[in-house]
Amino acid sequence: MTRSKKYWESHKEEGGIIYRKCSGCKEWLPETTEYFYMRNKSKPEKGFNAQCKKCEIEYSKLYYDPIRHTELTNSYYHNKPEYKNKKKSYNYNDKERERQKQWRKENAEKLNEYSKMKREHKKHNINDLEWQQCKKYFNNSCAYCGMTLEEHKIKFKEQLHKEHVDHNGLNDLSNCVPACKSCNSFKHTLTLDEFYNKDNQNFTEEKYNKIIEWTNTDYKQYIMPPKPKGKYTSKEVKQEVS
Repeated sequence: MTRSKKYWESHKEEGGIIYRKCSGCKEWLPETTEYFYMRNKSKPEKGFNAQCKKCEIEYSKLYYDPIRHTELTNSYYHNKPEYKNKKKSYNYNDKERERQKQWRKENAEKLNEYSKMKREHKKHNINDLEWQQCKKYFNNSCAYCGMTLEEHKIKFKEQLHKEHVDHNGLNDLSNCVPACKSCNSFKHTLTLDEFYNKDNQNFTEEKYNKIIEWTNTDYKQYIMPPKPKGKYTSKEVKQEVS
């Protein structure tokens, strides 16, 4: 392959090895990944950068220095008259806060109704023992992706969520499955088939069928009679679950 005259101004060959002259420190170094960064790793044919790794690192330290960056930003914007005038004439945050405050004041009843519906729908009307049995049925893991309770505690620092299979459905045990924070968030108001299908990377026929079996029939065998004073004790829960 023939090279242009300009190419050999910054390159030379010695002992079968191509050397490149760094545009920064002007040293001759072997043109390899040991001394130079590639312009594009996915396209090696584009070659190497003009500066050696050492010079690029030093340049990056100078260019990305946070104090210097702040000084340059302030000097650029704060010295422009049009920026000062724009900032004085229009403050988006203040106007937006005022607009939201006015909207909440005019729609107080609507907000109260929405908050009430959200609170009622968010909570499942099941006791502690039923919830423990529900988690046990799904092997103490997310019904959708399979993340275990221990993994969820490590990653999110909290318990598995009580998830509504049907977003607009009941709040009883028939509509409750354990779900990790991610699955619960992504599903949101979607139906089961819209969220948990073959396009979902965590989808398996086994998990899908298990959810359907639970919501249709299997939940019935775990419904517990209500206690006069509400919740079961932790001792009773452990005895029943074990």
